[in-house]
Amino acid sequence: MAQEKSQPTDQAWATQRRLEDLLAKLGEKYGDLAGRVEVRHRPSTTFDQIGGLTAAKAGIRGFATVLANPELYRRWGITPPKGVLLYGPPGTGKSLLALALATISEATFFQLKLRNLTSKFGPNTADLLQEILAIAVGESRVVIFLDEVDALSLEHLLPPAEAPEASARLVAAVAEKLDGIEDFARVFVVAATSRTDAVDPSLVAPGRLDRIIEVPLPDPQAQQEIFLLKKAQTEQNAGRRLFADLDFRSILPPMGGMSGAEIQEVIRRALETKVQGAGAGEEVGLVTTQDLLQEIDGYRRIKEVVEKIRYGQYL
Repeated sequence: MAQEKSQPTDQAWATQRRLEDLLAKLGEKYGDLAGRVEVRHRPSTTFDQIGGLTAAKAGIRGFATVLANPELYRRWGITPPKGVLLYGPPGTGKSLLALALATISEATFFQLKLRNLTSKFGPNTADLLQEILAIAVGESRVVIFLDEVDALSLEHLLPPAEAPEASARLVAAVAEKLDGIEDFARVFVVAATSRTDAVDPSLVAPGRLDRIIEVPLPDPQAQQEIFLLKKAQTEQNAGRRLFADLDFRSILPPMGGMSGAEIQEVIRRALETKVQGAGAGEEVGLVTTQDLLQEIDGYRRIKEVVEKIRYGQYL
């Protein structure tokens, strides 16, 4: 029995290693891909680990059939969709949704961080993208995640007059691979953006990324759900209780407009304050409502400074 249980793990390790070796060879040819392309064979992120996003989770979960049983589409006389575009503000959970789809489908997950790729390789990213996508499409069951697909516009690198022409080859490379995916190949592409205005219209043409799902900022109920999930995760990691009884009637109003990623950061900062206090030899208790209110206020002030730096007000 022990040998039978270890076999899938050995196979998963071998697949992961093979894919990493293929990407390493591409790195030798084009340049370092660390932090730009990541691959996970059978990831473990589940939809239950994602707070809120009821409609978005239901929408993307439906695409699991494309990967797990595409023949169902043939029985109904149609072909499966090839991709979906997730759009919404930063930090709302778009990458988590793509990971969860790969998990439920038992698929390999390829993440292409397009802003990082194009920032390093510029207009020369096209050939590299073609080779990466060829490796991904060659897998038996795969989710390809095009993170920040708006980066294909190259607006972050080139002057407005030059960007459209230079980005055309990049977009064409992606579109060519989308068009070349066989109808029942168990391949599904998930693209994400926080800037729909910068996404090339040809990418969302019929037969490409023609399914579109909004991933919005969480409402108060979803924020509380996200908070409780992150709280439970940190307490599980620590193996003990970390938070006192919390008053969400006080916590939720000042968190208005915060994304899931920002809520997670507030929790991390509150716990980090406890770590620093303990490191200084102080007697620190559990994280309280007041602790969190202070961290929320501090995070908002820091975020304002970051925005000013981003838009050059301190230059």
